[in-house]
Amino acid sequence: MRELEVMIGLIGLGFLLLMVGYSRRERDSGVLVMATGIVVMLATIGYKIYIELR
Repeated sequence: MRELEVMIGLIGLGFLLLMVGYSRRERDSGVLVMATGIVVMLATIGYKIYIELR
């Protein structure tokens, strides 16, 4: 159950960062926030691979 909670938290954080970054996309900080959101969303894939290989 803990793995599921971590995955949901990462996905929620990633979506939140993408939404905030998209709303501020005219500024450089908005682009940076969107890039961070993408990295967090990709981290969910890495975490899932880590769980399966553990």
